[in-house]
Amino acid sequence: MHSAALCQEDKIVAFAEDIGRHNAVDKIVGEVILKGEETKDKFLLLFGRVSSEILIKAARLGVPLIVSRSAPTNMAIKLAKQLNITLAGFARGERLNLYTPI
Repeated sequence: MHSAALCQEDKIVAFAEDIGRHNAVDKIVGEVILKGEETKDKFLLLFGRVSSEILIKAARLGVPLIVSRSAPTNMAIKLAKQLNITLAGFARGERLNLYTPI
């Protein structure tokens, strides 16, 4: 089961689970659209691998930061740099790997 959440500082604004990681992100996108939620001050928290497709969905949503417990693909890192999205992976406890500038 894959999970995704839209977060703001220390609270979860939207949460979704699905058998597919892309579907979990799609559910977050749908909830944000239905609520009319602003996303520029929020971040996307993922528990699976960040692919270029997921990064594009986050960019369209207007999320400036993606944090995942897993690794991003090389293409996701390249796209994040081009789209000026901060991308972090292997987030566990107080540690993470930063793949793009803040």
